[in-house]
Amino acid sequence: MIKAIVIGFFMIVGLAINAQTSAENYFNSGAKDFIHSELEKAIATVDQGLQKYPQDKNLKQLKEKLLEEKKKEDQKKDQDKKDDQNKKDQDKKDQDKKDQDKKDQDKKDQDKQDQDKQKQDQKKENDKKKEEKQAQPQVGKMSAQQIKQLLETMNNEEAKTQKKVNAQKVKGKKVQQEKDW
Repeated sequence: MIKAIVIGFFMIVGLAINAQTSAENYFNSGAKDFIHSELEKAIATVDQGLQKYPQDKNLKQLKEKLLEEKKKEDQKKDQDKKDDQNKKDQDKKDQDKKDQDKKDQDKKDQDKQDQDKQKQDQKKENDKKKEEKQAQPQVGKMSAQQIKQLLETMNNEEAKTQKKVNAQKVKGKKVQQEKDW
């Protein structure tokens, strides 16, 4: 009988110690999860502990701290989302501005090409008009083209004459003459 009482006493003390240790286990497990950046898991562990031990002050305090930390984390995530969205919006605006600037530059380039082409066309037209005026014979005046042709003809005639003269020259050895001085 004494053995039964001693065994029962130890069982009751063991259950009391187990109950106290169990609340500490939930606390320690929740704290470990929090340290390892597993906030959701830590909150779930503390909630389980509070269901079994609703009066435990350590679990209540840990849950408050975890909820505060979750709130901060959520705010940070929201701020990061806003920052990301703002960055995306800014990037889109920058890209749109670059696209618009490129379109404007392309339009300016096209306008300049058109103007250059118009100037070239106008210059060609003016050159044609000048050629037509030069082609018309003027009384007592020769055009530059006519003068050029005349000079070429004269040069050709001179070259022919030089050939004839050179052909008529005496062919033979040159005699060395003694100088009498």
